Amino acid sequence: MRVKLFAVRHAQVVVEPLIRPEEWRLSAAGIASACALARRPEWAGAGVAAIHHSPQHKTAQTAAAMRQVLAIPTFAEADLVELRMDCGFLGTEAFEARVGHYLEEGRDPAFEDYERARERIVGCVRRILSAARVGHSVAIVSHGRILTVLFSALCGVRLGHREWKSIQMPDLSVVDLEAETVTHGFLAGRRIRAAAVR
Repeated sequence: MRVKLFAVRHAQVVVEPLIRPEEWRLSAAGIASACALARRPEWAGAGVAAIHHSPQHKTAQTAAAMRQVLAIPTFAEADLVELRMDCGFLGTEAFEARVGHYLEEGRDPAFEDYERARERIVGCVRRILSAARVGHSVAIVSHGRILTVLFSALCGVRLGHREWKSIQMPDLSVVDLEAETVTHGFLAGRRIRAAAVR
């Protein structure tokens, strides 16, 4: 059986500007769409033994909804948490511009250091893969910005605003670590370097 990495972005949330995004929870539509994502044919026969998720509410709820469908255990992983951004609530246009600039340039005092973020997420995925049973695939549920950093490391090229915006809520990318290709979902068709996480 080919070893694959199933990378999931959390489902739709209820946006509450008066509380920190880390505390946002899934909407009813988000819970339903997380269940629908877990029913997609990519999961069938893939040998995914567990779902590892960021401890934030929206990712934990996404993983819990998926667990109901896939009947596999879930585990919280602190290092799958979203890339830190301490600049308060921003409108959509300002938020997207700020994130895009950071992803492409990597310098913003309100953001987590890019290199540290990359080491954190890559190290976490490496640990999850190394702890998995031989021949078993793994799934992670995380966030858009940090997944963009992860896929930058996998692809060996810095991804930016366009790639980040291409990741929907929820969304799935299937990475075949033996064929070194993104086979399904966001960034499908991209070549990757499995050595980045193995």
